[in-house]
Amino acid sequence: MAYDSAGSGPDLVFLHAGIADRTMWRPQIEAFRDRYRITTPDARGFGESPIGTAPFSRRDDWVAVMDAAGIERATLVGCSIGAGFALDLAIESPDRVEKLVLVGVTPAGFEGQDDALLAEAWPKIDKLIEAGKLEEAGRLEARLWVDGPRRPEGAAPSWLSEAVVEWSVPINSISDWGDSLQLDPYAMFRLDEVEAPTLVIVGLEDAEVVIEGCRQTAAGITNARLVELEGTAHLPSLEVPEAFNAVLADFLE
Repeated sequence: MAYDSAGSGPDLVFLHAGIADRTMWRPQIEAFRDRYRITTPDARGFGESPIGTAPFSRRDDWVAVMDAAGIERATLVGCSIGAGFALDLAIESPDRVEKLVLVGVTPAGFEGQDDALLAEAWPKIDKLIEAGKLEEAGRLEARLWVDGPRRPEGAAPSWLSEAVVEWSVPINSISDWGDSLQLDPYAMFRLDEVEAPTLVIVGLEDAEVVIEGCRQTAAGITNARLVELEGTAHLPSLEVPEAFNAVLADFLE
């Protein structure tokens, strides 16, 4: 598994979204490297980490990265599926997690209803991928997650949409994601087991299902703090980095 480390100080481990790779955290690396050691891994199948062929556990993967980087205990910051992975690890290995930051999280086991635009888009994305039209699929994903389902197309910065397209093409090219061993029972039913102080962040232009997932997650974790950011959808760390970094710094410090 590929990862980068930068800076020095208490450890922060950033886990990327499913429409990105570890490079999505550049604004946070620049903002926090002067007082924290920041480690950014690529999950299997993303960026420079191959998917492999054998069954695997995402939680074991993150522990292996932490061990390789010499990290005994860290604050985990995850976005989207990265937030789900971070939550799973905090439940399974609480001794490795100092604090927990969950951005746009919908925990495994959460059952919410997709917005109409999302429900219509999923089969279209699948058909585009099956047809080998990976860039078109990426553009539709950017429309859903970067603009958000309630803002007009093009509402988010064009550079951010283009970045998501670039990230999505190699992700969508993988035909076999293998056998990922899930937390059992799912995290949604074990939120009361989270011991780490927790911050949940969600953009108010994100899908309603994600907003509700974040609210339920914050409500289910003891003393969790929920912050809802205006003017951003699924990637607030990139779209509104100053506001995101201010909230994160307040929680960390």
